[in-house]
Amino acid sequence: MSRSRVGLVGIVASLLVCALLALGCGSRKSERASSPTPAAGETSPGAPKPPEEASATLPADFPTDLPIYPGATVSKATEVPGTNLKASWTTADEPNKVASYYTDALTGQGWSTQRVNRDDGILVFADKRSRSATIGIGTSKGKTTIDLLAVEMR
Repeated sequence: MSRSRVGLVGIVASLLVCALLALGCGSRKSERASSPTPAAGETSPGAPKPPEEASATLPADFPTDLPIYPGATVSKATEVPGTNLKASWTTADEPNKVASYYTDALTGQGWSTQRVNRDDGILVFADKRSRSATIGIGTSKGKTTIDLLAVEMR
């Protein structure tokens, strides 16, 4: 791999890690000391709509060409219809085993993949036509975590 391609991969990997972290932080309530809280059932004029609710089940229309790690437990799934999907799983298997599974399974489903091993985890990037997926694999509380972000380019 050329030096410029390695640098580009590093930049893309860093940006996607930041995106995954930002998406993971989306469930926290923002605090605004100067804004009054509307009464129950009321909304402020111009208030943004709440984000899609996350659940511990995958949507019924979860893409069939995005593999689900065998035996993994869904911990969170959020979908914005027609735009993107976030899902998280946990497993007792080692991160390297999980990353190898995703690289092989995605390739088998027609995705082009690239695996990036980092000190803080493993990233698997995948592209297929107008779709992109990033799988972040790490460890937390003695378990392997799997975080998926899938985006449809329009």
